[in-house]
Parts: sequence; structure tokens; C-alpha cells
Amino acid sequence: MLILGGGVGVRAGRHQVPGIPARLVQTTLPRLVLVPVVFRLVMLAQAVWTAGLTGSSVLWTFAVLHLVPNLAEAVWIFRWSPTGTRLVPAADAGCAVLFVLGATLISPDLAIMSITWTHLMGTVMIWTLLRGAPAGALVVGGAMVLNTVLDPASSLGLFLTLATALVASLALVGLVGASMRFALGFGEQQGRAAERERHRRDVHDTVLQVMESFAIPAPADVLDPAASLDRVRRTARAQAMRIRISLEHEPAEPVGLHQRLRLLAAEMAAEGLRVEVVVQDSGGPDLSEESAMALHDSAREALRNTLKHSGAGRAVVSVEEIGGGVSLTVRDHGAGFDVSDRRRGFGLENSIIARMAEAGGFARIESSPGLGTRVVLLAPSNLGLPVG
Repeated sequence: MLILGGGVGVRAGRHQVPGIPARLVQTTLPRLVLVPVVFRLVMLAQAVWTAGLTGSSVLWTFAVLHLVPNLAEAVWIFRWSPTGTRLVPAADAGCAVLFVLGATLISPDLAIMSITWTHLMGTVMIWTLLRGAPAGALVVGGAMVLNTVLDPASSLGLFLTLATALVASLALVGLVGASMRFALGFGEQQGRAAERERHRRDVHDTVLQVMESFAIPAPADVLDPAASLDRVRRTARAQAMRIRISLEHEPAEPVGLHQRLRLLAAEMAAEGLRVEVVVQDSGGPDLSEESAMALHDSAREALRNTLKHSGAGRAVVSVEEIGGGVSLTVRDHGAGFDVSDRRRGFGLENSIIARMAEAGGFARIESSPGLGTRVVLLAPSNLGLPVG
């Protein structure tokens, strides 16, 4: 209910509408003024069409005078500022008073009266949308007093017309408020789901992968248990430090894809997988931070799968710039698997395929038993929408 009676918030630049951010209300309600403006212009076209080309010069003068302020208000809607909100309703009401006086004193033509009443309806709607229901009711009362003095016979009809405009404005604001609450609720629900998925993915790609790498048997476990234990400890410390830095600090500046891949190769080498990074060209100097991160994280998941499942000690990561994006391929000559028979796990579906889809790209996984695995990633240089 506050959104119906709280139009004063738009005027003062403050909004206290439960469940709706102030900025959203501030930028949405003024643009609803387009509704009465369009209504006026449609009714103006109808009045001029009814009168035809043989209409009087007074009618055409009123039509032009009615057209100018409405076009000015339409321009204001798309160039809106909080200061302009204070001026438009008052200026619109002033034009309405001049139209009523002019129509009554100069010409009682029905077409001109139709234009005048249409403008009054728009004025009521504008004040209701920008100032709230009390302000709209006050405008209706003022219009009735003025019309009673000038033309008492039409007071009842005018009152019903303006009351209809007031009720329609309240219904419009209520509908917009309900729509905004629904959209915000839906967006929050989707945002929470995306955040849960991101958290699951981060846990899978960091903690779970490291724990599983610890569980992989290695020849050093028997030949040199102390060295093997030291390797586990060093890996655990490195991963703990990496997670702590990611929690406490944001990178000072974006890290390029090539640098990310070099660091990834060093990380994999520490865990026993030798990774060769091949850059076939510039690799997309305009690659966005989101796309670079998606390529890096997906490549890391592919390399960890190589480390865990392929039995290979070497993998190749190649990067190539293509039209509108960057292609990254992870290739190993390990055990491979049957893509059609193997059930895709969380890593393939979420850490690779879903991650690339969120970045506006895609991932293709090719593998056959005994012939190794190839993971092809493609990401656009620039995102049209924010990831997530």
C-alpha cells in the first residue's frame, strides 16, 4: 500500500517501499508517466480524425498546443533526473489550467473539450504516479472547483472521468509494484540457486580434487614414504594458502589467460602431471576476465581428470584465437573412455560443460578407450551478459 500513497518518495529522492529497492522504484515510477502521455496523444489523434481536415483553426491551435507539452514530457521521461520530477507535475497542471480556461472562454467546441478533458485525465494520472493517491485526489478536487466555476453543467461528467483516471493510475502502480516484487523474488531465488551451484563447483574443483589426488597411489609411497608424505603436505599447504588468498583478497588487476595457464601447468607439475602449454597465436588479447577464468577453471578440471583417470603423465594444452573468441584444447594419450557409455559425473557436467555455457561458450569432450581424451573449450572474447 505504501507504493500507492508514497509517491512523495519519488519527489524527495527517498523511497521506503517494502520489498523493493529504492533505486528500482526511483527509476521505474517516473517512466510510468509515458502511459498518460501516450493516452493523450492517442485521444488527440482520435479528436483530430473525427473533426477532419475541415476543423476550425482554433481546434488545430489547441491540438498543436496540446501536442508540444506532451512531446516535451516524453523527452523528459527518457532523460529523467530527480530535479525534473519536481517540475513536470506542476508544469503539466499549469498547462491543464490554461487549456480549461481557453476551451471555456474561447470556444465550446466538443472536439476541443474532448482534448481538454483528456489532458485533465493525464494530469490526474501524472500526479498520482509521481506524488501518490492523495495528490491525485487533490488534483481531481481542484479540477472540479475550476470546472464548477466555469461550466457547472458538465461537473458530474468531468468528475466521473477524472475519478476513472485516478483509479486506473492506482491500479497501474499496484500492478507494477506486484510485478517488481515478483521479479525481485524470482531473481533472488535464481541468484541463491546460482550461488549454491558456484559453491558446490568451487568445493569440487579445489578441496575435493586435492583430497582425491592424495588418495591416488604412487610408486613413491613404497619406495620413499617420507618424500611422499612431504609431497602431500606441500600440496596441502599450497592449496590452503590458495584458498585463503581467494577468500581474503581480490586480484589487484586481471590476470591474462596465458599467465593463468602457466601457473596451472606449474600446479599440475607439482602433483605429478607434466603439462605443455602451446600458444598458436596471440590468444585473444581482448579476452574478458570472465571468459579467461572459465577457460582456466575448465582446463584445470580436465587436467585433474587426466591426472586421476588417464594414467598418462603428460598432457598438452593448446590455445588458438578464432573469430570472436578463443579455443582451448586439453589433450592426453591416456586410457580414455567411451563417451556414450560413461555416465557423466559432476566434474564434466558442472565444472566444464555448465561453466563454459555460463560464459557464453561451449565444451566438447572426445574420447575413446585406449586412444586418450580431448576436451575442446570455446569462449567468446566479450560477454553480452554478466556471468551468473
